[in-house]
Amino acid sequence: MNSTETYHKGVDLLRQGITSNGFVASTGFRTNYHRIWARDSIITGLSALLTDEKELIEGMRKSLVALKTNQHDNGMIPSNMGINAQGEVKNVSYGTLTGKVDASLWFVIGIFLFFNKTKDQNFINEMQQAIRKVFKMLAIWEFNGRGLLYIPQGGNWADEFVLEGYNLTEQLLYYWALEEASRVYDSELYAEKARRLKELIMVNYWPSENNKEKAYHKTAFVQQLERGTTDHWMAGFKPSGYFTYFDCLAHALSFILGINLPSQKQKIIIHIETIASGLKDFLVPAFRPVIKNGDAGWNTLQNNRTYQFRNRPGEYQNGGVWPVFNGLLIAGLYKSKEIELADKLRRALYRAVEMPDNQYGFYEYINANNWSAGGAKHQLWSAAGVIFAENAAQNIFLA
Repeated sequence: MNSTETYHKGVDLLRQGITSNGFVASTGFRTNYHRIWARDSIITGLSALLTDEKELIEGMRKSLVALKTNQHDNGMIPSNMGINAQGEVKNVSYGTLTGKVDASLWFVIGIFLFFNKTKDQNFINEMQQAIRKVFKMLAIWEFNGRGLLYIPQGGNWADEFVLEGYNLTEQLLYYWALEEASRVYDSELYAEKARRLKELIMVNYWPSENNKEKAYHKTAFVQQLERGTTDHWMAGFKPSGYFTYFDCLAHALSFILGINLPSQKQKIIIHIETIASGLKDFLVPAFRPVIKNGDAGWNTLQNNRTYQFRNRPGEYQNGGVWPVFNGLLIAGLYKSKEIELADKLRRALYRAVEMPDNQYGFYEYINANNWSAGGAKHQLWSAAGVIFAENAAQNIFLA
């Protein structure tokens, strides 16, 4: 494995995926992936910022402008947009079965990090109205006014998984967006909102006896405490209780944003090592444990699909291994000075994206059962995972 070659292959794939409207999800032949998907395009664009290549940074700007241009009157950022043969945006979607909350969150994070990189004041000024519309909409999505976003089932990247309610990943993205807004605008209003949200996260997603009186959902909180202590962040909760899955992306964000207490960090590291050691190569699945036939969530999982069922145990979102989220996790671990673990995961990530047979398929995910490539190939955000990891190994970080 040549890390330099793997990195350059990833950067090359980003170049191939630039259109007049930004980064497509994949350069492969699947029509649905040759679109501008907000989260994919922005995450890819964030990796582009790390390359210092003008062409790729311009690709990020194009993505942000296209998404802004097609922002819904109510403030939502498109989930995805089709591109016709003339390079024009067609068939704008804000979500087929439900809206995608994370699209709008990644959008504003992308704007702020693009500005941090380029210092383009004209750009941030042009984006200001779109940013305000997003934050106004997000405040409305705190449906009860208590500070947490409520995410409908299917309302984030894991749109065919079982999560719904107060998902941790989206709270962390919201916190990141508010933190960046407070810095860019030098705003105490945004800073205070970020502080309040961080406290809600710290109290409610890692239940402890000390925080019972502060709990958002006291009944579910106490029930979770009665099940025993935890060694990782909860994936979320809803009125009927907690989702206790280990969420790879949420933990990546927890390291990137530096919210883990020392005692939490130590437990998470052990948990990651345990999970990764149990697979055929040393990487982390999207969610753990997997949902199996007979488990409480199985019927919900089977029925939550737009077309065919893809979430068999160890596949797709049900325990599949996604290079992009591993890349973000690796970046967070390097930022947290967990060098040995990050190095080990990074080497495994490079082996994964080279599949099959050193052809650099940059597939969407890896089947955790037989370690075969799954989903669409030549996924730009899989290449982004490599770019995040390699730059972090050189102490170059997103935030």
